[in-house]
Amino acid sequence: MLDNHYVPKGYGIITNFTFGSLKISTYSFFVLLGLLVGLAWFYISITRNKKIKSGYSYLIVMSALVGGLIGSKILVFFENFNILIKNPEYLKYFLFTGKSIVGGLVGGYIGIRIIKKIKKIENFHCGNDIAPAVVLGMSIGRIGCFLTGCCYGIETNLPIGINFGDGVNRIPTQLIESAFCLILFIYFLYKQRNDKNLIPGILFKQLVLYYFTFRFFIEFIRDTNKNILFLSIYQVICLIGIVVMIIQIKRSKKYGK
Repeated sequence: MLDNHYVPKGYGIITNFTFGSLKISTYSFFVLLGLLVGLAWFYISITRNKKIKSGYSYLIVMSALVGGLIGSKILVFFENFNILIKNPEYLKYFLFTGKSIVGGLVGGYIGIRIIKKIKKIENFHCGNDIAPAVVLGMSIGRIGCFLTGCCYGIETNLPIGINFGDGVNRIPTQLIESAFCLILFIYFLYKQRNDKNLIPGILFKQLVLYYFTFRFFIEFIRDTNKNILFLSIYQVICLIGIVVMIIQIKRSKKYGK
């Protein structure tokens, strides 16, 4: 998962950290930091809630990580399908660069559903512990995107505009997303500690719903290809995910699981 996220040549605020003779990209640094902090938070959460004895928590997390990694690559593949077909020599580079949070969430959700089906543990839920950990990691990871100069917004004349290296001020959509994820993290903590009737696993479903809704709208001010009518492939996936999650959440509220 440690890679140099693609950015146009000359882009970036701080693209690398140097530790003696070791040079690490800021993107890789913050993605790794976000992953480690997220996993640490999850470990603390399940330990505090005494779920660690079940042994299934780690299995579910690993399934989410594997599914998330696969999903994050598949969506990027489809987004760049024409380029890869015309330039097959780019495939090797593609395997080690570029990931999609939208695809990662979809893949992670599918990974969890599959492993729970295989192990016949449909009634085992740790989504309420996973959700805060995921958004905390996402919030940290997006800082790496901001410093590296990827996932940037469209041009703007507003004072918030940032020049990532092309001489044009752009909306810092990376920081907006980082702040949104941090707000979600605080909200999930509030729900964990104050909602006495919190449905098992509901927070992870809410995470997908809230993030996909947010991503659908912020995509309009991100500099991405809108080649499916007036939408990007990420917006199409988000719309599908929103419908699925609304159905899942309603089902959870009806049956209490």
